[in-house]
Amino acid sequence: MRDINNSYKWVAALVVMLGMFITLLDTTIVDITIPKMIPALNTDIYGIQWVVIAYMVGSAIAMTIVGWFGDVTSYKFVYILGLVIFLTASAFCGQATSLGEMILERLIQGIGEGLIVPISMTILLLSFPKEEAGLAMGIYGLGASFAPALGPTIGGLLTEYLNWRWIFYVNIPVGIIAFLLATFLLEEHKPEGTEAKDFDWLGFILLAIFLGSLITFLTKGQEKGWLFSDFIIKMMLIALFSGILFIIWQFVYKYPLWELKLFKYRLFTIGTAGRFIFGGAMYGSFYLMPLYMESLRGYTTLLAGFAMLPCSLAMGVSVIIGGILSDKLGARPVSLVCVILLSISTYMLGSLDLYTSKLMVIILFMLWGFPIGPLFPTLTSKALNSLPDEKVNRGSSIFNVTRLIAGCIGTAFATTMLQRKAGYYFSLYSYNTSPGSKTFIQAYLKAMAFFHSKGFTKAQSKILSNYLMSLYIKMHAYCIAYQSVFKILAIIVLCVFPLLIFFYDSNAKEKRLENLNDSKVTGVKCEIID
Repeated sequence: MRDINNSYKWVAALVVMLGMFITLLDTTIVDITIPKMIPALNTDIYGIQWVVIAYMVGSAIAMTIVGWFGDVTSYKFVYILGLVIFLTASAFCGQATSLGEMILERLIQGIGEGLIVPISMTILLLSFPKEEAGLAMGIYGLGASFAPALGPTIGGLLTEYLNWRWIFYVNIPVGIIAFLLATFLLEEHKPEGTEAKDFDWLGFILLAIFLGSLITFLTKGQEKGWLFSDFIIKMMLIALFSGILFIIWQFVYKYPLWELKLFKYRLFTIGTAGRFIFGGAMYGSFYLMPLYMESLRGYTTLLAGFAMLPCSLAMGVSVIIGGILSDKLGARPVSLVCVILLSISTYMLGSLDLYTSKLMVIILFMLWGFPIGPLFPTLTSKALNSLPDEKVNRGSSIFNVTRLIAGCIGTAFATTMLQRKAGYYFSLYSYNTSPGSKTFIQAYLKAMAFFHSKGFTKAQSKILSNYLMSLYIKMHAYCIAYQSVFKILAIIVLCVFPLLIFFYDSNAKEKRLENLNDSKVTGVKCEIID
């Protein structure tokens, strides 16, 4: 049994939430400032992508050692060390003057995030009683979903009124507060049953190679042309072989880096798989929304950030509600309802077009964000609470690495599908509106008349009309492409539903009988809630 201090659990929640918030904020806050960073770092759109990739690679590599590192030291030490690394790297990121410097510092910054995020989940689960695990994961989910969702808004504000470098400097004051609170208030979390073991160096190297090559393969695939690129094929083969060797080694070595045997726990396996599938679709949708607003609809960076703010608030409110409902009603009914709502709301995003009002864009995106909040705590709390206390830290590491991989796959999938669909619909629209078609002739003549009425010569009007028709076709092609991809992502979300049918505790009946017997002995009436 966990010895839980009722007041301390809220202290622990506050401390880890601060660290989690700034680290997860940095997963999205950079995206919206990339145009400003390109000239400052003297690079191009392809080079600047490594600023994002380096952070993900560093985070993924650090997450692989959290399980072992927390067992041989303490969870408090790992959390504080992660904060120190993250804050130091943030300061240097703000001072970076070249692309190489920025990539190195972002890699180190990612290592700090990779230590903080999974260990925060472990600390929260061990600070709250098991019957309040949903609430604990609701608090965790508040940072996990709210912070990335706020990234574009905060990034837009800082870039607009200060400087893009402040997206890194803003971490420092909040991080220092989190560091001081953790140092003086956080207890030395380390459940019984954990002991120092030899570090699995070979497993670590294989997993680092696998994650690094996989993330590079997924994030650079569209740019390089996927299997038409020798570089991408090499990354794919390296990821494939290192992944296979890692799995084999984990079953052979006495003290594996990842305890793959944790997947024998049914609820952990279902929760991880469900989180992986819906997480990929969520990150894919989240990637498409700013593109739709800024690239297709012409929203400014600041306007797009504010348009996404209500979605962030909806997530923040619903994630706490979801955690409480999960504790009271059970994880399965809450997660099943949320999957259906998320699938429907994702499909509704497929109705966005070139003429959708700003208010409707905000409403649809807010409706999309609301069911995401409860899904995270319900899946996470049930999955990790099915593990023994001494295995929670190891399970948290696996759970968070799969979250990162799901994000990379979802983003890569959305990008690739958008480009392919746009190309297909552009060809289709170009054929249907060819110069000989009635539709094209009518639109072309209207454009010619418009430009001629504005004082342009016949030759100038012709050039402008040709450009306008090409732009018109391209915009409509991308509009239909966005709609198509959102609908595909809605179907992917729905694939989680069959998994969650089996997301129940098979020992619930025995637990009821055991608690009822205990209540008869003590004379206290017990209410058991699955």
